[in-house]
Amino acid sequence: MKRALLVATGLAVSTTASAGGYLGLSLGTQPAINDDLTATATPIGRSLRGLGGARFGNVSIEGALNGFDVIPTRNGRTTMYQLSAALKLSVPLGNNFEAFGRVGLERSWLNLSDSVYNLSGDGFLIGAGFEYRLNAVLTNASLFVDYNVHRVTLESEANKVDSTTRMWGVGFTIGI
Repeated sequence: MKRALLVATGLAVSTTASAGGYLGLSLGTQPAINDDLTATATPIGRSLRGLGGARFGNVSIEGALNGFDVIPTRNGRTTMYQLSAALKLSVPLGNNFEAFGRVGLERSWLNLSDSVYNLSGDGFLIGAGFEYRLNAVLTNASLFVDYNVHRVTLESEANKVDSTTRMWGVGFTIGI
């Protein structure tokens, strides 16, 4: 047990980490959703996420805005948004590769057609992925693949919907 703790601590403080701010973009899969949200709206197409953060060693504070189109059961087409703030822990694997985990809080909203059916709510996200640091090509840039689960309770004057969305993403970041 002590040996595993020492190895984990050594990985967490490895010198391959960098510091500074970054901006990024991620293209995701069409979200998989649970039954409650399916009764209200069905996702169509891919998700898109813009993100920014500040990295301190192997720990990052990250903010993101994720969006994907949905077709409501009522009419039309609209977008569901997820605004999040998360803590990200990266663990160096060697040769500029890192594994990371992410956990955070989020605010989600889905405007259907009028104030009675405009849904919004607070929830959390949890995710994990792998990142390749492009230090040899472009300083403080990276490519990544991740999987995120977003859990939120959306409410309006007319109803309450428990929503879980799950999606894969592939993206890049660049240091600022």
